[in-house]
Amino acid sequence: MAGSSALSSLEFLSSTRQVLLVAIKNDGEATTEQLARETFLSPGAVRSHLLALEAQGLVGYVRVRDGPGRPRHVFRLTSNGESLFPQLYSEIANILLTAIEDEDATLVERVLDRYLQSQLKLAEENLTAATRPERLLELVDMVDRFGFFPRLEVVDNGPADLTLRHCPLLAVAENHSAVCEVECRALNQVLPGADVKRTAWRLEGDTVCTYTITWPEEPAAAP
Repeated sequence: MAGSSALSSLEFLSSTRQVLLVAIKNDGEATTEQLARETFLSPGAVRSHLLALEAQGLVGYVRVRDGPGRPRHVFRLTSNGESLFPQLYSEIANILLTAIEDEDATLVERVLDRYLQSQLKLAEENLTAATRPERLLELVDMVDRFGFFPRLEVVDNGPADLTLRHCPLLAVAENHSAVCEVECRALNQVLPGADVKRTAWRLEGDTVCTYTITWPEEPAAAP
């Protein structure tokens, strides 16, 4: 459906096409009409840019029919499109982890445990708030700085959904899914008392990874 891309950075695209790619990245997938609303472009202009991005191998689409009439085209980033966002040296990490695994499979577990400890140390330095809401906001800020495109959703005082719309470690996780387990363990440990469960996972075909964070109810204040 599309050719290969020679691009290595969003910076080589026009500002309009950068905005469209970021919008698709934020939503996971989007139709022409959705993108037109979000970017304040006309549907015709969006279609023109999407055709160019498809030709560059940066986006693809699936046809979705959910009622009478013509099917809708739903656009997603291709692997080339994903590669324009931060990847945290995934090729090097894959080579190193595979080499270690070939030498001693148990050593990979120790490497990943060391990675977990480094993440916890980083969180200890950055998450200093005492209250739950403030600590969550600090966490969102931290993972945003590492290129995960986080979105936090909290309804009233219910569970919080932390959605990671980009994964700089995706190429590594596809070969070593234990990296994702480290991520989940780290979130549980940096949010004391919370129960953190993964409810969407890119390795299982979802467009994002989502963690649902639940805290036990706080005791009511004494009258």
